Amino acid sequence: MIVSARALTSSAASGRRASAARGRRVERERGMSARRSGVVVRADAGADLIRKANVLTDDLKAMKTTMPTIRRVVAGNRNDLKALSHYQEALEGKLPSEEDGLRKLEKTLEDLVSYVEQKADEEQFWASREGKVTSSVVDNTNLSEEEKREVTGLVANVVTYGVQGAVWNALILLVGFVTLVAFVLPDK
Repeated sequence: MIVSARALTSSAASGRRASAARGRRVERERGMSARRSGVVVRADAGADLIRKANVLTDDLKAMKTTMPTIRRVVAGNRNDLKALSHYQEALEGKLPSEEDGLRKLEKTLEDLVSYVEQKADEEQFWASREGKVTSSVVDNTNLSEEEKREVTGLVANVVTYGVQGAVWNALILLVGFVTLVAFVLPDK
């Protein structure tokens, strides 16, 4: 019986060891899968940053913004060349290796998103004003677009005639002055 107890004990012990080994292996695999998932998440975030940089650049180019202007916006008022280099590397499909570089790239892209939104708002503003008559004289009145066009034409005519009248008055005064100086004053 002692032998069988030993056998039982040794088999139980080996079962415990196997169970503990399995438990450690499972924990290790969980840790590795968690680390792998962190790498995958980080790789996905990196791919998102690269895609976001390319999409924002394409959007700005579609709004007729040149690359030098985009670079000036990315570098900002502080002329941040590190942010600019991270942005250009992202356009080439490369990510910064350090964590600070990734944060700087994310911040740069957030700033670029706000610039794209401002640019889009500006384009919408000018598109909404296209074909409309705007003038400081007629904007604050309750006139229809057609009435504004008529008033604007009248104002333009008044301004034109006013300028022409001023020119003619200046010419008449010039002729009078020259006549006075040339013929009247030398006789005395």
